[in-house]
Amino acid sequence: MIIYLCRNSLEGILSGIYDAGTSGKPSCDQKLELIDSYIPELFSTYLEVIPDSKKAESVFSSVEKKISKEACRLLYHGALHCDERRGDHMYRFLIEGFRYGGKVIQMLSLPAVAEMHEMSRAVWGEAHQLTGFVRFTRFKNGNLAGRIGPKHDVLELVSRHFEDRLREENWLLADIKRNKAAVHLRGENTVIVHGLAAGLENQMREAVREDSYGELWKTFFHTIAIPERENRRCQNTHLPLRYRKYMTEWEN
Repeated sequence: MIIYLCRNSLEGILSGIYDAGTSGKPSCDQKLELIDSYIPELFSTYLEVIPDSKKAESVFSSVEKKISKEACRLLYHGALHCDERRGDHMYRFLIEGFRYGGKVIQMLSLPAVAEMHEMSRAVWGEAHQLTGFVRFTRFKNGNLAGRIGPKHDVLELVSRHFEDRLREENWLLADIKRNKAAVHLRGENTVIVHGLAAGLENQMREAVREDSYGELWKTFFHTIAIPERENRRCQNTHLPLRYRKYMTEWEN
């Protein structure tokens, strides 16, 4: 078995798919793994994939022409999923896609296609949830800042929502788990930066405690609660526990 070790990014995975697809070897004898999470196997040959924008663009262009734009969307969402096998799932999906063309999107009886649809639903669903659960705090200088720690890498998807809603504000939305942030300057396009400043999360927590609007929101949240009608199971279904430590109303 030949195993291609890819970087954890859309470009890295597509570069691995390009190398596997142009190797001339049967797909059953090849697979993709992420370089930061693979477990070595006996009797396998490992090839490290160097991310290459030209290779990634070539794969994406071929998918759009020979399969469909919907297939491109599935690949993009698949690369954002938390499954450590996502690279290989994307590779198997494209094998079926180049075999059947555009109709493959509807062929849910194929495991590779069903898997990609499920990954896409999970990614898009979490991004949609977070547009309602993100809480921004205003610093003393007037800038806004928020924190998230999603299961999937949905920062870019979530930031698009706020780029439209908060276009005339300066804001930052930090993904604490992945050590990166979406930064938006008034009237400009949002950019993704990697590597958060030391102590940024503590500064944001302190800003929450000092924000008078945050205290008003906490008061409102607790005032409208009806203890006699509390339903923890229902609450946990609609508001997963992993979101709460980043939400103002749940701050201690």
